[in-house]
Amino acid sequence: MKTGFTCLYDPRHARLRKLTEAQYFAHDHVIVSYNGDLRGFVEDLLGKTRRIRCSVASFSNLGALLDGTAMLATVPEIVADDIRAVRPHLRTKPLPFEVQPGYMELLWPAATDDDEACKFAREKIVQIARPLSKG
Repeated sequence: MKTGFTCLYDPRHARLRKLTEAQYFAHDHVIVSYNGDLRGFVEDLLGKTRRIRCSVASFSNLGALLDGTAMLATVPEIVADDIRAVRPHLRTKPLPFEVQPGYMELLWPAATDDDEACKFAREKIVQIARPLSKG
């Protein structure tokens, strides 16, 4: 199972052969941040700042945002595979730096803590995701 991160892009606009760290940081980026931050794990990992042009709350529209632009997105490989299933013209490149495996977070509004249907859904998500995280 794929558990690492990759760089997802539209090769019609971002012309990349071998992605170097200099090229990576020279491009504009879109990131996924549930709270809308313009800072991601790459900044924390490397202590460098990307040119982030867009931050979205989920991966669901990431393919549409990248499509037709020269922006790059650093995403889990499994997410890139799902996006490329719908947009097969998008491509991936290995990141030009090492990223250690991370962890998954399940976030929800505190107001739904005691909602039985929401608790049921969260338990099912954990039940499904747990075997996936063991690779």
